[in-house]
Amino acid sequence: MNNSTLKVQAMVLLFATLMAGLTAFNFATELSGQGQTIYSPKQAILPSVRILAPYGESRWGPYRDGVIIVGDESFQVNVIISYPSDAPSSLKNIKVWLDTVGEPEEGFNVTFVPRSNQNARAFVFYSNGSLKSEFESTTSGRFIYLEFNELLPGERIEIRYTVYAPTENEVPKLPYTIVLKEQIQFGQDVAPQVYEKVIKIVNRPILRLAIIWVLAIGVFAGLLILGHIGFFRIYSTMDLVSMSIVGATMVVWVQIIGRQLVFPVVDRIPFAFNFAVADFPYILLLVTAIALVRKPGAASLTLFVYNIVSEIGWYGLNFLWWAYPFAQGLPVDLYLLIRGKGALTDKFTFFKLKITEEELESARSIPGLKYLDGLIIGFLRGFFMQSSLYLVFYPNLFRVEYFWEYVFWWHVIPWSIGNAISAAISIPIVERIEEALTY
Repeated sequence: MNNSTLKVQAMVLLFATLMAGLTAFNFATELSGQGQTIYSPKQAILPSVRILAPYGESRWGPYRDGVIIVGDESFQVNVIISYPSDAPSSLKNIKVWLDTVGEPEEGFNVTFVPRSNQNARAFVFYSNGSLKSEFESTTSGRFIYLEFNELLPGERIEIRYTVYAPTENEVPKLPYTIVLKEQIQFGQDVAPQVYEKVIKIVNRPILRLAIIWVLAIGVFAGLLILGHIGFFRIYSTMDLVSMSIVGATMVVWVQIIGRQLVFPVVDRIPFAFNFAVADFPYILLLVTAIALVRKPGAASLTLFVYNIVSEIGWYGLNFLWWAYPFAQGLPVDLYLLIRGKGALTDKFTFFKLKITEEELESARSIPGLKYLDGLIIGFLRGFFMQSSLYLVFYPNLFRVEYFWEYVFWWHVIPWSIGNAISAAISIPIVERIEEALTY
């Protein structure tokens, strides 16, 4: 190898070394970023972003995410930005643009109405879940704009804002979809990321309400017909008076005593509200009315009296609610039809509503059967009361769709169990009341 070849190779090696050094220097300079760590999109550990709309809950449970019932005036959006706890360093210069209008489907000129007069509220939480800071946003056109200087590993940002929903006159057809597009920029050198939230606007489940009305009228009419043709003795004046007095007493307990004094205290106990612990006097009165009348329809009529008196005194008359007492009472009445005159006793009789007292006394007894009756009556009332509320009456009357998978296990089932226990332990007390009224 001659000297000229060695010189060329040396120059190439030197040039490659200089270029490698220069590249490394530039890369290190870019990473330094005047004291802040900057990642390219491929290298960055970006926060996870979750959008909930409608966001919120009542004491009955969380709202169904992504579903708005037409006619609901407004709803809240919650944007959750969670930074992984294993991120190598803090994330700085976060810019957020929150869409307050939404993009409608199929080109229709239907949008959310911006709540530009109401700024968003931003909450920053430490990694342990405690609140770090809270502030309001600024508004820029159709977007709400926020800036965050720094987000540490494990921390979380929640941004909540409210928008009006389209009215029934604005929606061309149902179901109707509107998409919110939230833009977030994580760091100066990272392009804004777009996160979409699809929100479906649906009609009220009016068919469910119609079915409840048809069933309520049909079943109750059937019970009256059975009474008139002699299947059981139709309601006497004393029966009607008993149901009216008990129904009015239930109103006194709930509206005057319970809501003012008892419920605010008892419902603070963990799970007391879920299992309807404070409902015990209410169920006791209902079982009392059933025991005094002992005829199908006693539960529904007593609950109907309670409903009407409550509307007159506290809520205002609304005939759409009149099917509610039958939705929860008729399943109990159908059970009373099956058990016959032996209901709430240990007598093993079925479909015998007109037997004499002597025949009832001579029937076979099963110890504890009356408590099983109480359990079934309470469970049926609680189950159909809660189910009809969440599936029929709340969506139709309040335009609220609850997260059914949650409320079924945390409200419907516990409430049914609580009512069942209340009804079962009411049996000895009801027997004393019957004895006192009889003698």
